[in-house]
Amino acid sequence: TPPPKRKILHATFRRSGRANAEQGFDIDYYDMHWLPRELAVTNDSVWRSNLLGGGRVLGFVDRLKKLRTLGDYAKGRGWDYGEGFIEGARGVSRPADHIIGKPLLPSDSVTETGIDVSGITAEPNKKIEGPRSKRRFTAPMLLIREHMDLYHGMWTSGYLTYKNKLFGFCSPGTDLAKLNRIDAWLNSQNRVLRAFAAAISVRLFTQKATTLSGVDIVSLPYPENRDLDLSTHEQVLVDDIVDYYRDLIRLGEDSAAMAQFGWAALTDFNAVYMRQINAVYKTNKLKAMEPQRWPGVICQPFVFGQGKVDWNGAEELKDKLDALLEEKQDGGLTITRIARLYDGRCIYVLKPDRLRYWLRSIALRDADETLADLWEQGF
Repeated sequence: TPPPKRKILHATFRRSGRANAEQGFDIDYYDMHWLPRELAVTNDSVWRSNLLGGGRVLGFVDRLKKLRTLGDYAKGRGWDYGEGFIEGARGVSRPADHIIGKPLLPSDSVTETGIDVSGITAEPNKKIEGPRSKRRFTAPMLLIREHMDLYHGMWTSGYLTYKNKLFGFCSPGTDLAKLNRIDAWLNSQNRVLRAFAAAISVRLFTQKATTLSGVDIVSLPYPENRDLDLSTHEQVLVDDIVDYYRDLIRLGEDSAAMAQFGWAALTDFNAVYMRQINAVYKTNKLKAMEPQRWPGVICQPFVFGQGKVDWNGAEELKDKLDALLEEKQDGGLTITRIARLYDGRCIYVLKPDRLRYWLRSIALRDADETLADLWEQGF
């Protein structure tokens, strides 16, 4: 029996050309998450949160999960809500006079800008396995596409059918203002809700690359005061999940985070990193110094107070840095490391030059670990 205090390593391997060719696996420092055993057995959200960055993402998810959801609100109002009809499979068919021949909105006609009415057709006479109810297709309706970007739109007059890749909230006409309010909420909080959906989805990335489920839609937070009260740190997480992590999971080394150079991101990385450190060390504040780069590697130095770095002879370090930041193990496993070197008042952060290693959310993790290091060293 393992000791109860022994931590569990959750390693999240990324898509890569070597993995696709069955030649080996690539993993880096930020793909490895050490979990307390109690957390691993009590909180299922930890596994997907680690795909999207780790502990801080888990805190963000756990907080939003405590809020009222869209499903809670719709149920409390007595609305009809759920996915559209399901076409017949395996010869199963049920009466569907309220669908056959009626206007049909294709799923991809719910776009970033709302409902594209030019795509509306008529549902042909075919087998319908899950016809739903007539109320499910009666205006007013808020339709949300089961897509990771949460495309949505309002349908306020007339009858309109849709298939099970769309999710409808159907209210009585007296609740139209409340339905419009949810539509506006989805617009105003779109990035936050996309990040949350990515972190809790039962389908996205696993069963389908970009598709959500109905459970994901009803689980979206919709608090009573319509205020998610995001902290500065949570906004950083949201931005990186939406802009980078979702594609990093789907595309691996072909994603923007792995394909783009990280040099241009240093200013934002440094601002977040120093803000975190200086919130603790307020007297002799940490400052960023001139960075240095080698092919494939960036070194960002910092100093408490004043100082400068002498980069004479820096080119001679290239081979040593390559050996420091990359380790090849038996069995085709390549591990990419990062390094933080502490030298007096200076901190040197050495990492690969890909954008993935210099994102603002990574700066939060680096700062957390730097503060732990400094504490252990007695500072």
